[in-house]
Amino acid sequence: MADFDSDFDQDRLGELYAQARAAEDRGDTAGAIAGFKKCLELDPDDHCGVVMRLAALGGATPQRAPPAYVATLFDQQAENFDEILVGLLGYDVPALARTMAGGLISRPVRILDLGCGTGLAGVAFADLSAHLTGVDLSEAILSFADDRGVYNDLYIADAIEFLESWDGEPFDLVIAADVLPYLGNLRPFAQAVRRALVESGTLIASTESRRERWGVTRTQRFNHNLTYLTHTFAAAEMMMVAHQAITVRREAGYPVPGDLVAMRRV
Repeated sequence: MADFDSDFDQDRLGELYAQARAAEDRGDTAGAIAGFKKCLELDPDDHCGVVMRLAALGGATPQRAPPAYVATLFDQQAENFDEILVGLLGYDVPALARTMAGGLISRPVRILDLGCGTGLAGVAFADLSAHLTGVDLSEAILSFADDRGVYNDLYIADAIEFLESWDGEPFDLVIAADVLPYLGNLRPFAQAVRRALVESGTLIASTESRRERWGVTRTQRFNHNLTYLTHTFAAAEMMMVAHQAITVRREAGYPVPGDLVAMRRV
């Protein structure tokens, strides 16, 4: 279970963060970097995700989004999550993933839904599920997933930590819809997900596309190059068996290009 230290002056953190954002908005890059670093000194767990803003400013090279930030972000959005993601951003990755799975899996199987959120993927894959497990960092958002009534088990946990510590029956299918945008270096994830899969088990995952290997977008998310993606999973003995270029979501009215891939353990 995720556990983050919140023993810090939240009011002071809010002040420092506001000052750093103001510096960023007026083009004072040095001032913004200095301000965000002060935030990290006060809050090492980084509930505000300032390391992602530092990355966009060239002041940090995070390997992943801070788990405390991801949990806080989705706790805050839980009540309006579906309205924002589906209604405003046009998010339809779970349905696209289910269509892809239909060409690879022909019977109900054991499924793990990583970053399950409110359960959109759980609903999309319910007909293909013999047993469905959901995992998310946000306790608030998991209550909405529970209300769907499609999950057999739900866990509050970090995706990689869950995969690395899982000692139950392995999964036939792992879904990671909108998980990779919170991970930069995918090597730990690829190795961990292979461990939790049965032989010939499948991962279906989405990411935002990029020309270079991987990096942080202007919206403080990670994106990945398809070649980097395939090579990284190949190093973990997982082979791409399906690929589709997709629109992951819309930002400020513009489509965000991405990739939906199926990787099979070999």
